[in-house]
Amino acid sequence: MPDRRCRHIFAVLSDYLNAELPVKHCRDLERHLKSCEPCIAYLESLKNTVEACRRYRVQKIPAPSMKVREALWLALRGRSR
Repeated sequence: MPDRRCRHIFAVLSDYLNAELPVKHCRDLERHLKSCEPCIAYLESLKNTVEACRRYRVQKIPAPSMKVREALWLALRGRSR
């Protein structure tokens, strides 16, 4: 179970990866990362997740059919009453 310091590290790792942390905070974080296996594992997991998201390509979603549009319109009209 991560301690309080680790929970803080977990909370700022995205900023760290985005180079949005002040230099002093980066040094403190890097010092902590040298000896904390849970934080190292979390950082690696976060890096992998970010990379997977960057590689993901959204496919073009086809326009809904007329039948679907009509059903949505009817559903929306029914809610507004």
